Amino acid sequence: MAIETKVQPRQTWQNIAYAVLCLVFGIWGWYDYAIKIPRKQADFDAYVAAERVKADFEKLVQTTPLTEAQKGEFKIANEVLNSFKDDKPAEPAAYDRPVQLWLYIVGCGVLGVPWFIWAQWQLTRRSFRLDDDGTFHAVEGSFPPEQITGIDMSKWMAKSTATVETAPGVKIVLDDYKYKGVEDIVAALAARFYPGEWTSDARPIGDPKSRDTKRAASDAAAAKQSAEAAAPNDSTGA
Repeated sequence: MAIETKVQPRQTWQNIAYAVLCLVFGIWGWYDYAIKIPRKQADFDAYVAAERVKADFEKLVQTTPLTEAQKGEFKIANEVLNSFKDDKPAEPAAYDRPVQLWLYIVGCGVLGVPWFIWAQWQLTRRSFRLDDDGTFHAVEGSFPPEQITGIDMSKWMAKSTATVETAPGVKIVLDDYKYKGVEDIVAALAARFYPGEWTSDARPIGDPKSRDTKRAASDAAAAKQSAEAAAPNDSTGA
């Protein structure tokens, strides 16, 4: 039966989660940049202006009676100050808007979302298949058994990647972290090029985590139990 890979579900969910997270940060950055920070700046400017008007009129009234228009301005200034009585507005930092623009709107929204969508698309457009007759299929092409010259396993145990080497000189990287089923393809090719060195789930022979090792231990335990059950009971007499 042919072995064919699929994108690992965890990889898909990771890309989707990052894309959604970047979108949320992008929207949040736009809201701060376009609405929240300008509103805070407007409140601060209104508060400072009202303080200035109040101070000027309080100084003026000591020497000259205020006109009706000035009284109206003074009243408005007091109303503005009273509206911020419990929460005096602070001026936004000079870097607030640039940070929201470049880090969140551009970095997360404009660049981040398309990047993770593109990464997921790149994953879905690739697949690998190893036929029963040993023909290997990838985006790079189809290679019959005689064109497959080896498989580099040097990074397999450390990084879960192996490289299929072909006679045309094409090297194809198989990544078990990104694609489900790679382990079985690697195991099949390892059995061909490194007989007796790798298990059926692409682990070194004797690896305690290998299903082969676990199966052998289970079979040995079962055989021991069967032998003990079949042996005469030492407690019985002749």
